[in-house]
Amino acid sequence: MTPAALWRRLRSSLVSRLVLAQMLTVLLLWSAAVAYFVWDTARYDEIFEPGHMGPRADMILALVDSLADRPEQLQEVLRKLDVFQRRENHEEDDLALRMSMNVWLGDRLLYASPGSPGVVPATQQRRLEKLVVDGMPWRTYTQQSARSAARVTLIRSGHAVSILFALGERGILILPLLISLPFLVLPAWWSVRLALRPWRRFSQEIETRSPGDLAPLRFGSAYRELRPVADAVNTLLARVAASLARERSFIADAAHELRTPLAAMRINVEALQAHRGDARDAELLDGLVRSGERASRLVAQLLGLMRSDSGRTQAARLSLDELVQDRLAALSGLATQRGVELELVSAERCEIEAEREGLTSLVDNLVENAIKYSPAGSTVSVRVGADASLVVEDAGPGIAADWRERVFDRFFRVPDQAQPGSGLGLAIVKSVADRHGATVELADGVEGRGLRVTVRW
Repeated sequence: MTPAALWRRLRSSLVSRLVLAQMLTVLLLWSAAVAYFVWDTARYDEIFEPGHMGPRADMILALVDSLADRPEQLQEVLRKLDVFQRRENHEEDDLALRMSMNVWLGDRLLYASPGSPGVVPATQQRRLEKLVVDGMPWRTYTQQSARSAARVTLIRSGHAVSILFALGERGILILPLLISLPFLVLPAWWSVRLALRPWRRFSQEIETRSPGDLAPLRFGSAYRELRPVADAVNTLLARVAASLARERSFIADAAHELRTPLAAMRINVEALQAHRGDARDAELLDGLVRSGERASRLVAQLLGLMRSDSGRTQAARLSLDELVQDRLAALSGLATQRGVELELVSAERCEIEAEREGLTSLVDNLVENAIKYSPAGSTVSVRVGADASLVVEDAGPGIAADWRERVFDRFFRVPDQAQPGSGLGLAIVKSVADRHGATVELADGVEGRGLRVTVRW
């Protein structure tokens, strides 16, 4: 994975963004602390402060005062003391870290550490002094003996490396911060995941909702950060519920209003058929009857679609094979009228959790469609499987594979259909199946003829 792709993936994750934000904040704080240490060390050397250098200078001056009458021994003692100072922190080979000294007795130089910087003209007493010798920065501390004219000047480099050396003395503060930075990633990730657990539960509540469940969300309102999102979602759900309620009310009202005039029209047409005079009138009246039947079926399907979308009926334990048997008995008259034989194959008892009204609508629409599109003399086979499946197979024209996704849309009909219809039958079947968590599959019938519809719970 390329760095750019990795960065995009990290940015797309809320957990990764929060962890990165935590780590960046910690890194900035630590960087600020290190910057402060560097600045503080640059202006004030903790190792080279008077409180540390004073006792060292007192020791050197005491040696000078006690051995002033023995110059050879004094030189040897100062040389050994200088070697000890340079080896004290393994600094003898590093000029930037080396501690040097100049020892004076009055105006006479008694001892100067070998190598750079040599003799340094320090002027201030008991204070840190910054000097430049041959273009190199140095820090000095000079102290005068209280008993004689002896004085000592302790010299240390003012280069940036010495600042880093001083920082090393503060490593007890900085080093743990630098070492612990990588080990903070896992605790930070875990703490963010723990803090975001309510978000996951909130999303799970939304994910487990059925399409028809528009009740307000309950979980999100318990947390102050989630409350605005939960309130916005609940407001949206309320608007959708109100819109669907208005739509269902309109469909139900319109369907109920249409049923009465359609029934009256059919009664009047049938009465006229009894007194028809010629063949032309008979043909027109037959056309009116067919149109009325089609309109009545459309109204019935609209009401069925409204009920299937509402999802208000309580589910119960039902025997699928018994219900299918009852519906086939109710539809046998239509099958006989069209010259189609109904066949039921049920291996054993099959029970499912379903809504009786919705399941009845599903079976009726599948079987009615199969009867309507099957030619006279053919058989419509209905099978109930022990694995909670319902298969309806006919010998009609079938549905081409290109149209098998579209036929579940409302009011969609396959082009060039010979049989009249509204395009709502399979839409009702799909709505009821979705509400029950079932799947609907369309395939070719036996030997590639007709249509086989399989519903699996």
